[in-house]
Amino acid sequence: MALRQLVEAIVDGIAEKPYELRITLNDTHVGIFVDKADIARVIGKNGFTIAAIRTIVNAFAKTEGRCIGVSVNEKQR
Repeated sequence: MALRQLVEAIVDGIAEKPYELRITLNDTHVGIFVDKADIARVIGKNGFTIAAIRTIVNAFAKTEGRCIGVSVNEKQR
């Protein structure tokens, strides 16, 4: 499973509007763009959900010898 599909599967299960989900990916960063109403759900209480997503992404990236940052943003129309 590629990193994009991994992040998409995780966030797809969290978001109320998964059809608004967009993921950008480069060598050092994963950008998660969701509907404004879903930002709080993806970040989670006290940031625990996004911290878990970052842990999973970095564990995946470490297998390739990389370190990847993750950010959550509002999807622009």
